[in-house]
Amino acid sequence: MLRRDGKSKTTNNKNGWEGRLRPGVGAALVLFLTSAVMLFAPALQAHDLPSPQAEEGQADIDSQDSFLILQTNLHPPYQELQNGMLSGYSVSVLNCVFERIGVGYGLAIAPRQRNREMVRNGKADGFFLARISDAMDEYAVATNPLALEKWVWVSSSIKSDDPRVSRRPKPGDFTTVGAILGSNEAEWLGEQGYNDVMRVPSIASLVGQVAAGRVEYALVDKHSFEIARNELGLGAEKFMVQFERYAPLVVYFSKSYVAAFPDMLDELNAVLEFCETRPMHLEPWERDAIEQAQLPIVRQFANSPELVAHVQDQLAGMIHPTADEKRLTDAEWKAMARNGETSATATEILGNELSEYLRVFQTSVGDQVAEAFVFDTHGEIVGMSRLTSDFDQSDETQFQMVESINRDQALITDIWYDASTRAFLSQITVPVIDPDTGRTLAALTVGLNVSAALRPES
Repeated sequence: MLRRDGKSKTTNNKNGWEGRLRPGVGAALVLFLTSAVMLFAPALQAHDLPSPQAEEGQADIDSQDSFLILQTNLHPPYQELQNGMLSGYSVSVLNCVFERIGVGYGLAIAPRQRNREMVRNGKADGFFLARISDAMDEYAVATNPLALEKWVWVSSSIKSDDPRVSRRPKPGDFTTVGAILGSNEAEWLGEQGYNDVMRVPSIASLVGQVAAGRVEYALVDKHSFEIARNELGLGAEKFMVQFERYAPLVVYFSKSYVAAFPDMLDELNAVLEFCETRPMHLEPWERDAIEQAQLPIVRQFANSPELVAHVQDQLAGMIHPTADEKRLTDAEWKAMARNGETSATATEILGNELSEYLRVFQTSVGDQVAEAFVFDTHGEIVGMSRLTSDFDQSDETQFQMVESINRDQALITDIWYDASTRAFLSQITVPVIDPDTGRTLAALTVGLNVSAALRPES
């Protein structure tokens, strides 16, 4: 078994690989991994793989070595083969994460169902990408999400006046429903009571079945569907697409591995935010839905006399720190927040009346709102419903709202994962304006939990 020594910052990728056999991996798995389906991150060309004989001669690995084996499956654009190497968004994120925490790892490709069984049976340390489910929680522990999929129902295009335009299939309604064999979507359909699901081996095959009329509705990730549709040369006009739900995707580590290396998961989650660089862009319909449903609520709250009064009280007599003091306060805040702790400054802010009023607002709105906070014209947090990831907002896009005197102006961000709330958020920021002077006092940011706010029944 090849391994990476986890010192990638000082070791060349090629020279940093050693041929070793990990204890506890059976001979059958070794043969499987050495038959050109074992890949590593960064992925190696086939000629870089050592012979099985070389591996068998180097089986003296330290039992406390944290090197791990992760199972995966091909799932463009997250995991895909390019020129014989495994690449894709999730592979790039994991490369970054494991380099930062100094853990060596290998990747093995197999069907999804086999991947899960290997983790369940102790033949692999983890697998990705998977949706969060109670069944997998029984034998594995999930990381924070690496990605957010947008699941949609895909069907053949029909006329706009057809009553089926707004219809989604329901369990037991005799509709032909399809999904990819062993996929996250197929598992979810089974849990929801869809008993007669047509399972096909690939996304291309599934899209082709829909186009041919053999499957009425297919549940797929929207981005993966668009890639397959383009590769098949099929136009968007041939299909009708209806949003169903968002699905966070995670890495699952076996409970035995987490028990052996209990700090690894926390370390991985702590650096994950530095390795995720791609937000999910809001589509026009999503932005419209937020503007029509949630934005009016946020604006009304920002303009309420009660909130304005609480903001004014908090700002009265406030002494702003120097630039150096602000930087140190922010650094301490961030470091402690990553460990789930609150700094002295954060504790004081959480206890003020403005923060209490923000918590009342969040509770009144329900699970659609994950957080609400107010920052002043210097970018400093002055009130928050819960601990934020940082204190200084002056380097954030929403800081521009403090320069606005237009009550109708608002900033709505794309979707991104916020580790402090453990939710995928789209932030709405609006100015808080003094009704007497017209002066901008501060800005209000509301973190919208898109999984709750944009689901079809919302």
